[in-house]
Amino acid sequence: MADTFGMSEGLVQRAITNLKKRRQNLIDGKINSIPSPFKRFSNDFIGLEQGMSMGITSFSKSGKTQVTLYLLFEAFLYACEHPNQVKLKVFYYPLEETDERIFNRFQSWLLFKLDKIRISPSNLRSTRNEEPLPEYVLKLLESEKYVNYFNAFEKCFSFSNVSNPTGIMKEMKTYAEEHGTTFKKKVEYSDTEVFDYYEQEDPTEYRIVVIDHISLVDNERGMTKKEAIDKLSEYLTKYLRNRYNFTTIVIQQQSVEGESNDSIKLGRIRPSSGNLSDSKYVARDYPQIVFKHKLILIICIIRSY
Repeated sequence: MADTFGMSEGLVQRAITNLKKRRQNLIDGKINSIPSPFKRFSNDFIGLEQGMSMGITSFSKSGKTQVTLYLLFEAFLYACEHPNQVKLKVFYYPLEETDERIFNRFQSWLLFKLDKIRISPSNLRSTRNEEPLPEYVLKLLESEKYVNYFNAFEKCFSFSNVSNPTGIMKEMKTYAEEHGTTFKKKVEYSDTEVFDYYEQEDPTEYRIVVIDHISLVDNERGMTKKEAIDKLSEYLTKYLRNRYNFTTIVIQQQSVEGESNDSIKLGRIRPSSGNLSDSKYVARDYPQIVFKHKLILIICIIRSY
């Protein structure tokens, strides 16, 4: 939608109006966040909110993607069950896995969720030569009940092969501007007009951007790996979250030094911001309360999952 100039609502009134809307949402039985599926940590992690940032970090092969997808799949199911309250749109940048492999994870999760059938994504793909996928599972996946969920999944999840910071920023900015209105204001003593605030077309839509994982982002011209990571983190927080109300989830490895024998001997094997791989400074892009309770919370879940 086109930008709107000179018609912005004042900051004070806009903030009060927003508080009233959020209060009325709860009175009317609506929600202001998608409830957390992690009941054990419900006091610390309320759930997914619009315009929040989350970092998920731990050591290699510790289930960071698995936990992230579990959170997203549960949010997807909640949206399916509450279509009048939540519209979910996930923009997934699978820099480490393919979209088909991620969909296999969804199939595996859904089989257990709906019919208590435990089968790994690997076994779904008949990876072991002597263990083909059972025919009854294949028929179940082709049934109307499952196909309806799969169709909803395709509408909800978008996968992109773009892997450089500016490309990701452009894709998300284009979506935001096509599904909302940007209000601008004039700079005092100047005819220059700058960004004021943004209103999305559908206030019930939760737009979630997932970077999996950020160390695999492509460098841009003249940038080192660290600079590219820092640039992407800046885009995600300064623009996509703060301006356009996206929820951002960034998966980041811990450095290999954190898993060294010396670290184990000293008892320093707990994931931390100081051990973030390739660039520890992205932790500054998360509000302190978010980092303390949500990033570390997710770390704790990864270690016990």
